[in-house]
Amino acid sequence: MPRYKITLLSMAAATVTFAFPYESAAFERERLDKAINQTSENTQIQRFISINSNDDEVVNGARSFVENIATRGIGFLSNKELSEEQRTKEFRKLLQDSFDMKTIGRFALGRYWKTTTDSEKKEYLKLFEEMIVSVYSRRFSDYHGHKLEVDGAIATGKSDAIVSSLIVPESGPKVSVEWRIRYKDGKYKVVDIIVEKVSMSLTQRSDFASVIQRGGGQVEVLLAHLRQEDEGK
Repeated sequence: MPRYKITLLSMAAATVTFAFPYESAAFERERLDKAINQTSENTQIQRFISINSNDDEVVNGARSFVENIATRGIGFLSNKELSEEQRTKEFRKLLQDSFDMKTIGRFALGRYWKTTTDSEKKEYLKLFEEMIVSVYSRRFSDYHGHKLEVDGAIATGKSDAIVSSLIVPESGPKVSVEWRIRYKDGKYKVVDIIVEKVSMSLTQRSDFASVIQRGGGQVEVLLAHLRQEDEGK
């Protein structure tokens, strides 16, 4: 407890003693204990309100962030005047602005991250981004007026939230998509996307682990695989 609070409580106890000289020391102590307990309860309530207020801010911010991603993405996907190269450029910028690629890439590499050299990490993260851009750029032609509806968001920590949404095609079933958002250094970033309850980060991690294990546990095998994909795109 901060020192000034103890001082104020001591002054309160002294006032009680002076005003009621015939009350027992035990009763005085009871009064002091009640005052301390009340102060503690008030502090806990204030902390609870503060934490929930922070949670609300993160949740609301995360929800708006995902809505902005959707607006921005649909904007360049539906723009018929853009070439495939221009759409790819817009997607790369969206990826760099809105996704924590280092966190996602590090998670995808799993336990092998610790055994890689700095130069390998640098090359891996570059190749990882190129792979993501290449894979999703090839899917741009599949876009036919899909919409994204955000239907909820919950806090999962002091700086994390999950935003729930639905991809609504012009025809066919809706697709459930959850966005794991992290607020760090004053910015919101996507750290995972969960499609129909399947984590994209976990899926990628499993795929990379299989490649590395087939190559005798060497990260260089994965790097060679990613280099080959990058050269062949």
